[in-house]
Amino acid sequence: MKSFFSRKAVFSTIIGLITLILGLFIGAKFLSKNNDDRLNKLNDIIGIIDNNYVDEVNVDSMLEVSIPDLLAKLDPHSEYIPARDLQNVNDELEGSFSGIGISFNMLNDTITIVEVIPGGPSEKVGLLAGDRIIAINDSSAVAPKWSTEKVIKNLKGPRGTEVKLEILRNNSAKPLEFTVIRDNVPVTSVDASYMLSDNTGYMKVNKFGRTTYAEFLNGLLSLKNQGAERLVIDLRGNGGGFMDVAILMANEFLAPGSPIVSARGRFMEEPIIRADGTGSFTDTELVVLLDEISASSSEIFAGAIQDNDRGLIVGRRSFGKGLVQNQFTLPDSSAMRLTVARYYT
Repeated sequence: MKSFFSRKAVFSTIIGLITLILGLFIGAKFLSKNNDDRLNKLNDIIGIIDNNYVDEVNVDSMLEVSIPDLLAKLDPHSEYIPARDLQNVNDELEGSFSGIGISFNMLNDTITIVEVIPGGPSEKVGLLAGDRIIAINDSSAVAPKWSTEKVIKNLKGPRGTEVKLEILRNNSAKPLEFTVIRDNVPVTSVDASYMLSDNTGYMKVNKFGRTTYAEFLNGLLSLKNQGAERLVIDLRGNGGGFMDVAILMANEFLAPGSPIVSARGRFMEEPIIRADGTGSFTDTELVVLLDEISASSSEIFAGAIQDNDRGLIVGRRSFGKGLVQNQFTLPDSSAMRLTVARYYT
């Protein structure tokens, strides 16, 4: 009897596995058929337009215009990033890029340097804020022929390569010429860190990028060494960035087990993330400054501080972006930032 029931159990298990595999196969076929039908419909529409429309149509350009409209139907923060813009967008959060190390604006049809990044290549050769760029690599660089995108394309480039600039400077009688060697340019997240009084430290954070937590922690330790017993963390104008960075920063101030954030979506569910007790500033008095531009990771950080009664939030009502985006790179090197979950303080 024992042997009979064992064989019966094994037989039932095999039948169950076969049924499960068949179910998965049929389900996958059904989903694949739905996806194929959608792709075939889209291809049919494009083909009909391409072969029959009254005027010649650039189908690629039409798709580039249509994709943002498609994503706009989802929510305001899901977005399409064309291939030409992807590197610039990623550079803002990754911590560094290769270029000449300036920020500029187009003022009165002229490229005007508004900031020379400390330690960057442009500072080393003597470029100054207020300088006007009138030529790049011996080509006149006057708008409208030179758009912002074209300027960025010509100033950025591989490390070690040269850029020749012709500069107009207010106190110079004639144009100045500079040759700048492109190098890695740091993109810093902490704009300022100093003592407001003998025992109060201040720090301004402009984004939640790849290097922000290290900059933040170094700044906090420096302020502590200068005697800071109270801290003001300024997140005004900070539109967010990486969610994990906000969690690490909040962890520095919260007692063990304090809830920080959770995230839930159709295909993603993160349980409540809690402080692990390793923070170095759990007893430090804290004020967080916000304004109407403070969003996303800024709100995760401030929400954790507020919900745990850990500090005081001062300023204006924040932006209200309770969404999590993942970036998906497409085969043509463009990308899509898609909302995949909502976060909850």
